[in-house]
Amino acid sequence: MYLVFALGLIAVGAAARFALRGEHQLLAFIRWTLAALLLTGAFGFTVGMMMTLHAAQGPSDPLNAARIVMEGTTESSNNLSASLMFAIFTCICSAVGHRRFPQPNPSALAR
Repeated sequence: MYLVFALGLIAVGAAARFALRGEHQLLAFIRWTLAALLLTGAFGFTVGMMMTLHAAQGPSDPLNAARIVMEGTTESSNNLSASLMFAIFTCICSAVGHRRFPQPNPSALAR
């Protein structure tokens, strides 16, 4: 979760800088940071589910095992939801930057 938070702050910060200043050289960095953010969220969810299913094997009571699976799934989903939240903010800031500072279309220039 800490890595999701750190990458999310970096991605949103870079996208906000692009939205404010229009530095198009940041776009590749934003794309790859966004990809790393989403992959980190998916990895955190997967590892959390692995730990949840491992813990659910222990109890002999099926109701207790079901409760462990439900609580573990809820906790594991925090990684996905946090990475998606940061991805939404990053995309919104990038969209604002593209709207404020569009790149000129070379084919539309007068000849």
